[in-house]
Amino acid sequence: MFTRRAAIAAGASLALAGSARAAEGIRPPTIDEFLRKPAVRGAAISPDGKRLAVVGETWSGEKRSAYIDLIRTDDPQLVRTKIAVGDHDIEAMSWANDERLLLRTVRKMTDYERKQTNWVGDVDGARVRRLLSITAEGREPALMFANELSLQRTNFNLAYVVHDLPDDPGHILMRAQEASRFNLYRLNVNTGAAELVERGGPNTNNWEIQNGRAVLRWEFFSQNGYGSILSRPEGATEWTSVRKVHRYELVRPDFDLLGDGGEAGVFLVAVREDDDATVAIRKWDVRTGAVGEIVAQRPNLDVEDALFDQDGKLVAAKFIDDRASYDFFDKKLAPHVRGIESFFGRECNVTISDISRDHNRLLLEVDGPRLPKAHYFYDIGARRLENLGVARPWLNEERLAKVDLLDVRVRDGGTIRAYLTQPLAAGPRPLIVMPHGGPEMRDSYGFDLYAQVFAAQGWLVLQPNFRGSSGYGRAFTDAGRRRWGDLMQEDIEDSVAQVLATGRADPKRVALWGASYGGYAALMQTVRNPDRYRCAVSIAGPSDLIRFMDDRRPAGAADDPYYSYWVDLVGDPKADAANLQRFSPARRAAEIEAPILLIHGLSDGNVLPNQSRIMADALRAARKPVEHVEVRGAGHSSWDDDDERLLLAKSVAFISTAIA
Repeated sequence: MFTRRAAIAAGASLALAGSARAAEGIRPPTIDEFLRKPAVRGAAISPDGKRLAVVGETWSGEKRSAYIDLIRTDDPQLVRTKIAVGDHDIEAMSWANDERLLLRTVRKMTDYERKQTNWVGDVDGARVRRLLSITAEGREPALMFANELSLQRTNFNLAYVVHDLPDDPGHILMRAQEASRFNLYRLNVNTGAAELVERGGPNTNNWEIQNGRAVLRWEFFSQNGYGSILSRPEGATEWTSVRKVHRYELVRPDFDLLGDGGEAGVFLVAVREDDDATVAIRKWDVRTGAVGEIVAQRPNLDVEDALFDQDGKLVAAKFIDDRASYDFFDKKLAPHVRGIESFFGRECNVTISDISRDHNRLLLEVDGPRLPKAHYFYDIGARRLENLGVARPWLNEERLAKVDLLDVRVRDGGTIRAYLTQPLAAGPRPLIVMPHGGPEMRDSYGFDLYAQVFAAQGWLVLQPNFRGSSGYGRAFTDAGRRRWGDLMQEDIEDSVAQVLATGRADPKRVALWGASYGGYAALMQTVRNPDRYRCAVSIAGPSDLIRFMDDRRPAGAADDPYYSYWVDLVGDPKADAANLQRFSPARRAAEIEAPILLIHGLSDGNVLPNQSRIMADALRAARKPVEHVEVRGAGHSSWDDDDERLLLAKSVAFISTAIA
């Protein structure tokens, strides 16, 4: 059996089976503590499995000190050699080969750089990303594209690695933008010198590599959203289109290129063919564009991702069945991962983040409701599990909320999954209903920042995977199409009713909070159940579905597949006009009794800010209580820390007042 001697790291006890409930007097974390930068940012294992690198940072006031810990895996004590990196924000790290590391850094643009790159977004959102290479001893730093000053002046992102070329360990392939295209470069990881390999077409966005050679090229046309995948397999000299694509495919799970299939001219894709009940991994012929045989599939769950080794060989298919789970192609790994999952008492996700070439040494990311993230090393031969570091050790398990799994019986006889986060405080508690966005997304069992922030206020948090959510197969997702305002809302209502029936929640203090589709659902719930909820918070939520669809209608392209996708999802503004009006909270504002908080980023290109403005105007016209906040520079998601802090503080204050 592997040891437990590293079960406690940096003062953070882990969520193990049989952990006692938090003792009285434990102080839940503050919003600032939740948003504090992680102490450990990541870890990577060298291809030969002999070395580990762990990247982290410490702060003294406003001064950052980044570092890398180097560890030899054959050392029984895993003694660390620390390399000081200085005031650098290291966003990601990997091994270029067995001797050198790659560090992706990020910083704010200077005024000069914004002019050089023609940056048109918000000033606070302008970021420069660069890739550095250093030796495993922390010496001989090299900046990638060091010999291409013109590219450095005009590219805000020169850190995108297209392929790591395992058969050519001294080089990697990267892309760089010139005008409207991306060109492909071969970079010397020792010197940073770049050599042009392939010129892209006028709209080239990315490349796919097989046997060290570009065999696929992604082309996107920004004006109408159409594009294609071009192929140039071994032996061919010309690029030919093998698959027409559209930007709508980026928001659907129906076709996702995963990686090299290990056969000449074959890649692996996550795809849902017409007869498939779930998303599967299949072979894809790059010469013809034909989708072939199934490699991995489960009957009731969609494939979420795939794990490849250092040589690009498929190791496992990843699924989400509440927690992360794998179907392994290297069968020796399965019992070890199952054993590690048991070690954590099934209270955590165990995700393989890196694997050595011989598959004998693994890096794991472990997270759960009461463990934001920890990095572990596992040696298969020694059956040894070692904690390399906890991302936020100040958020230990005693201060965080547990999550219960609920099987909710919905009114037409089916069952859906929901997650209930329990605060540390006892007794019937206020209940925050938090429907997820998408809606073709899903919640799962893990650390959820928003749920934990609300639980820290002493509130229960309910997250239902209503029909229309992804991950459970085609039939479950399709059941929500054009049912935004009725069936999907019924699933939310049935989830709330089941929790209230247990007596755990105070029925007089129920509130709603959601973002994107979740924001829409929060608003729609206040229309359908005006006496149930004390307030609702909508972050970037649609409110008028007819106007929402108008914003998606392309000029002069009636058969646009992106628009057709949204028609299929939401409804046809002509054929379904009556339903879309009935399903639009802004058109039923007079029926709402609960106070409403609307927050929207002014740079949101997905759900335009006019949706919150329409809702605010409708509520004011109906003389209903509303607060409307617009955030300059914020997009639809992935807000920066200051905007996230504003969002959370506003939400907590608004809900606290309403449920007092």
